[in-house]
Amino acid sequence: MPSGDGLLIRAKAVGSRMSAAQAREIARIADGCGNGLIDLSQRAQLQLRGISEATIAEALRRLDAIGMLAPSADAERVTNVIASPLAGLAAGAFDANAMAVELAAELQRDAAMRALPPKFLFLLDDGGALSLADVEADIRIEAIANGAVAIHIADVPDRAVFAAVNDALDVALRLARAFIELRDRHANSFRRVRTLVEALGADALPRAAGLVMRVSREARAPARWAHIFGAQRRGAVAFAGVGAPFGRWRAEELAAVADFAEGEGTGELRLTPWRALLIVTPDEDNARRVVSRAQDHDLITSADDKRLAVIACPGAPECPQAVAETRAHVMDLAPLAQMIGGADGVGLHLSGCAKGCARQSASPITLLACAEGFDLIENGGADGAPRFRSLTFEAVLRELSARASGRAQ
Repeated sequence: MPSGDGLLIRAKAVGSRMSAAQAREIARIADGCGNGLIDLSQRAQLQLRGISEATIAEALRRLDAIGMLAPSADAERVTNVIASPLAGLAAGAFDANAMAVELAAELQRDAAMRALPPKFLFLLDDGGALSLADVEADIRIEAIANGAVAIHIADVPDRAVFAAVNDALDVALRLARAFIELRDRHANSFRRVRTLVEALGADALPRAAGLVMRVSREARAPARWAHIFGAQRRGAVAFAGVGAPFGRWRAEELAAVADFAEGEGTGELRLTPWRALLIVTPDEDNARRVVSRAQDHDLITSADDKRLAVIACPGAPECPQAVAETRAHVMDLAPLAQMIGGADGVGLHLSGCAKGCARQSASPITLLACAEGFDLIENGGADGAPRFRSLTFEAVLRELSARASGRAQ
């Protein structure tokens, strides 16, 4: 995929599991074939940046050798699946990683699925220790109390199709095929399930799939950063949660984390949609040592880190659609963002364009880059109505300072 800093390629993970050896080789590929930068996306995927035309073939060959390359461009485009970070380790109603592999195989086998939009996302939440309740997806399979699953569609949180675990993928795929059919009937006007629901109503998609949604009274609390970062134990599983600012890892940082996973851990990492890596360890003492070593690299190891309060896309020049830089001043804004943080701790979303790729949900403050500075949107996303337009950076600082101190009018 072309970007402003060269080609971008994904190290495609199916499910949440990655070995230390795979992580180390990804770091080497990024360093030798790209610009040494790796993004961990909100879809729990690693993206290598700055790949050149001269090195793309070698990079793809090496990713294929470690099992982190989709079999084709079509398969890469439609295989978008997030699985529970601790799948297979912590107790869950089903193995979300095994289900992810099965779902990916079906998406790649069925040629009709190639009509899905590139960002169409499936989510598999096994009901285990780290809930994915705060992660948006088009179709989500969630474990419920009686050992069955609820299959939800985007923007309809209070109703679901209920099924046995063994039937979950069949239901999800029926919904996906119905989405393709409805999208085709409406001249491909629906980019995601959310836009279909907005246009046709909540019942249109399940009805087209021959399914019925019923009231869903179960709602899991989302995982909080306090449950993710630092040394943790969830049931029988110990791990260290480590992040990089804005999900942007340097090759040497990822290589160091791979070393931590082998030296103090089980040799296994887990990918998360919170832009953090989990290093699985035998016990909490090992996890604490990982945290100490990660701090030497200035990585994020605490839920209190102010850098977590800001979400920012790469911006210009890396993204050709971005109007301006987004990360030049983020460290100046992070303390203020932390003070006005919402329920999930995020206080500020900086977006280079109205697509708002880095965060689809609302933030207390969203700054949208424009030719004259930034538009400021309150309690909305990048596509929301601005409260102020074309603010300079100094004006942005004043507005955020006022809100942080409770003086906003």
